[in-house]
Amino acid sequence: MSCKIGMIFHQVLRNAVRQQKLGRFPVSMRWMGCHYNKNQLSSVQARSIPWICTSRTLSHSTLTGQNSFSSRSHSCAELRAKNIGEHVTLCGWVQYRRHDLFVILRDFSGLAQLLIPQDESLADLKNTLCDLPLESVIKVTGTVSRRPVGQENREMPTGEIEVHVGSLEVLNICKQLPFEIKDFAKKSESLRMQYRYLDLRSSQMQSNLRLRSQFVMRMREYLCNMHGFVDVETPTLFKRTPGGAKEFLVPSREPGRFYSLPQSPQQFKQLLMVAGIDRYVQVARCYRDEGSRPDRQPEFTQVDIEMSFVDQSGIQTLIEGLLQYSWPQTMTPVAAPFPSMTYHEAMRDYGVTNPTPASK
Repeated sequence: MSCKIGMIFHQVLRNAVRQQKLGRFPVSMRWMGCHYNKNQLSSVQARSIPWICTSRTLSHSTLTGQNSFSSRSHSCAELRAKNIGEHVTLCGWVQYRRHDLFVILRDFSGLAQLLIPQDESLADLKNTLCDLPLESVIKVTGTVSRRPVGQENREMPTGEIEVHVGSLEVLNICKQLPFEIKDFAKKSESLRMQYRYLDLRSSQMQSNLRLRSQFVMRMREYLCNMHGFVDVETPTLFKRTPGGAKEFLVPSREPGRFYSLPQSPQQFKQLLMVAGIDRYVQVARCYRDEGSRPDRQPEFTQVDIEMSFVDQSGIQTLIEGLLQYSWPQTMTPVAAPFPSMTYHEAMRDYGVTNPTPASK
């Protein structure tokens, strides 16, 4: 027996983002619910909920790993009082300057304060740092020192230390930008989309992307490493398979012949079950040409699952365990079993099969 689960990220991650106050999720996605059995307990109910990293709360091991194969020795946010006296190399963007004495350097991990040298022997270095436009990319080498008493910044993870700059390499000089790269800077949605590569520099958007990455990683770990699923990439150029929505057509070099972008990997995963794969999963891109409807997306990402020799109860238990295992530890824990209702209960209480709070 094969059973399909179409589970899309949006609702899961939107709730997590809302609770962490990370703001809008960077890509539009949506949720397709499943029918849950209220009498079936999750097999991993007692499992501890993992910690999901964001750029605001990256672990030390993550920061250390992201310095491998790099020209930097440390990331900005990992420097602490224990690093005082160390000779370090940092790479990043010039966030802002203060009184031609300090430069705040930003990278993926956070911020670090650089002390601009005042020695006459380093006058050229000082002039270069003071004249650099904001958001220029630099590589600096210097010594980590403790900030003077009374100048610590308790709101900043690296607020106890600063880096006394000894050498500087300008990697790229920034031109005038259409908006400031600051979380509190107000900018229109259209301007953000026009300069998306700049918008993604903000800590809010960086956090969203890292949260999504960690969530997907945990899902794959749970399904593939713990429950024997096989991650298979299926074709995205296929023949037309008419369904509930129109399809995007891709012309081929052969006149009059077209490919179609799949609405879902439905046929492929069923063939995999016939082939004896037994358990399949894919983080799949799906395409549906439904015009400009505000409640539809032309493309979206879904966790697509197919299983052989399983019943409804087994699927429900799998999904409960998957969400419990993947859910961020900093969020309110996901309780199991999930609320469940039959078709007749849904129609009796709400008049629809996909009830929402507004339906009742």
